[in-house]
Amino acid sequence: MAWFALLLSACPGGGKADSDSDATSEVVTSILPPTTLDDSTSTGEPGTATLDEPDPTTTSSSTTDDGPIKCDDFIPATPEPIIPRIVLVLDKSGSMLLEWDHDGDPATEPVTRWSSLRAVVESMVGGLDSVVQFGAVLFPSLAATSKPNIDACVVDAEPLVPVGPQSGAAILDAIPPGDTTTIAGGTPSTEGILAAVSELDGLGGDEPKFIIFITDGAANCDPDNEALFDDYDGRLATTVADARAAGYPTHVVGIDISNALTPVLQDGNPDGINPYEKLNELAEIAGTARPGDEKFYNATNEQELQAALMAITGDVVSCEIGLGKPVPDFFYIQLVEIGEEGPDEQEYPGMDTQVGDCDSESGWKYTTPARDAILLCGAACEHYKATGRIEIEYGCFIP
Repeated sequence: MAWFALLLSACPGGGKADSDSDATSEVVTSILPPTTLDDSTSTGEPGTATLDEPDPTTTSSSTTDDGPIKCDDFIPATPEPIIPRIVLVLDKSGSMLLEWDHDGDPATEPVTRWSSLRAVVESMVGGLDSVVQFGAVLFPSLAATSKPNIDACVVDAEPLVPVGPQSGAAILDAIPPGDTTTIAGGTPSTEGILAAVSELDGLGGDEPKFIIFITDGAANCDPDNEALFDDYDGRLATTVADARAAGYPTHVVGIDISNALTPVLQDGNPDGINPYEKLNELAEIAGTARPGDEKFYNATNEQELQAALMAITGDVVSCEIGLGKPVPDFFYIQLVEIGEEGPDEQEYPGMDTQVGDCDSESGWKYTTPARDAILLCGAACEHYKATGRIEIEYGCFIP
């Protein structure tokens, strides 16, 4: 991701100097080095970082007969987007190897649920790695086995990948590949959420924090229950409620969840419960319930799974941009550019040209009278979420 600040000066009255002076106004330019989060080369694709070599901050002086122009006194700060922290809590139980019609096309071969989940996670972190700090927890862990005992319920206390900047590549390296045939274990959902909460507790800071919980079945693996796999783990609801109270809403995503009572069988799944109803209840407890009868996201194919995760991340990515310092008197925002340079870049010019209604207009507005932050609105907000790039140019009136 790159954020830029640029300062230009302008004279009132068409940009001409005062008629009592023969001096002409020169452009005052202050260009900050781009903020970078890794050392890779930009691909130019949405969500990738723009990683030019940092140039030193430079200011060219502007003068009149009366001495230096005060525009030189202001050096814009680097914009400060609000970056949410998200822990992905991913189901790695044995049932994730079940195949499904991932694309609704009977002519294509089915793939495993895990293959679809892996593909969607790859797409998500690739597109949003610059505007979200991701971490990942697997439940059960990579060490879990298919044996019908507590070894199938192991969850690491530490996340597989800690929350951090540009962590997408680390997540993809750490989780099993899409073509794996060896993942195994029960569905220790409670321990997965507990690991995510512990990670978020340790981060500190005021940035918004969330959990995205993705599962294809009902929670089991309560270590205090002799029926380790056959009874539903009722601790999950309390754990999610506690996470919400701590400030970590949990977004609930199901993978092909059946809206029917489970049979009483020795099949490793909780008996006599409706997993659809359990996840519906969980979304309400989490404070993230969707409108309508279906409160959680129930994806029945890979496209729906991708749409669910993009809808969730679209909600949690903030379009508020801190300016680093208040915009002083005699200065104004002259241009806000969103997205990579090229035909898809959006430009919003003008001297502090703010939108009147952020709900119905596209552009930006100050969030406070202090003019120390802006809120992107409409298409500007959506394009920022898709590309993670903003450039702000300032202008200055010469007194």
